[in-house]
Amino acid sequence: MEVLPLEVYATDSNYAVVKPPGRNFPGAVIQGDSLRILCGLAVSVARRVRDHAPEDDEFLSDLQELAQSLVGRLLHYQQVLQAHGVRLPYTRPVTDADLVQLLPEAPDAEPGAAPDTAR
Repeated sequence: MEVLPLEVYATDSNYAVVKPPGRNFPGAVIQGDSLRILCGLAVSVARRVRDHAPEDDEFLSDLQELAQSLVGRLLHYQQVLQAHGVRLPYTRPVTDADLVQLLPEAPDAEPGAAPDTAR
């Protein structure tokens, strides 16, 4: 763990805004328990949509990207906390099983990889 100076713009509970060194813009901090809730909601919505088999590929792609991005961030968060011996602020960790696939994977994509976000 490193201790670095941050520019702190707001410390409101669940709405902190900070700018780490080397970044051009501040970021919004999402506490781990709040991130877990957002991730759970995105995965739940993605699974419901998948079960109803809609045919709008752009919608499915956007939803898949949202859910996989949140799951990916939470997986990273969990790995970092584990590496530093910090317990999770929630009881059910996210796993790769939470990655919801709504569209066929691209032939060159790695399994479980988040979709290309360049737009």
